[in-house]
Amino acid sequence: MMDPTHPLTASSASTSTLTPLSTPTVLHTTTSTPPPAAPSSEPSSSDDQPHRLSLRQIRPSGRVLIPPPNFGMVEDKLYRSGQPSELNFPFLEKLRLKSIVWLAPEDPGGRFLNFLQDQEIHLYHLGVENAVNYDPITEEVVLQALDLIINPSSSPLMIMCNLGRHRTGTVVGIFRKLQRWNLASILEEYRRYAGPKVRVLNEQFIELFDCDLVSVPLPP
Repeated sequence: MMDPTHPLTASSASTSTLTPLSTPTVLHTTTSTPPPAAPSSEPSSSDDQPHRLSLRQIRPSGRVLIPPPNFGMVEDKLYRSGQPSELNFPFLEKLRLKSIVWLAPEDPGGRFLNFLQDQEIHLYHLGVENAVNYDPITEEVVLQALDLIINPSSSPLMIMCNLGRHRTGTVVGIFRKLQRWNLASILEEYRRYAGPKVRVLNEQFIELFDCDLVSVPLPP
């Protein structure tokens, strides 16, 4: 969503011919070069070198917060991502999640499951029956996911699949329809997370999904 020089022309050389002088005598002198100073074991003072901040000084806790792949904030207390690794666990702790909606057919990794148990985060594994990675998400799974997403008792909540692209993107796209986003904006968001792996079937699924199937709770 983002600058030339002009060459200088030299004047023409003079046509006069100069007779070269005799070759000058070059005197070679040898000078002793002092050996390089041995590195000192003493630390340099702040006057000798610029002051540098370490990561520990920038982050006193020493923990670098790294979001999981394809992480995004859908709205307040609602997030999306691909499956996290151990590097992402400190970041997830900061979100204080209550629920994970897992849309991939296979189980999450063992370390991630242990993390969810330690953090007392409830895992909702949807669409595990008779499904493989390349199968499109079903209407039934989408309705189950939306039922959890719009239920305030489930939040803060994160929607996940292996890479956070297609299944997650489809559910988020239909959630945007419930929010009355226009279709162009919905598909732009889906494509941004899907990258070069856009699936036309998912876009058609989002476009044709009947939002009247979703029972949206009325505010108190």
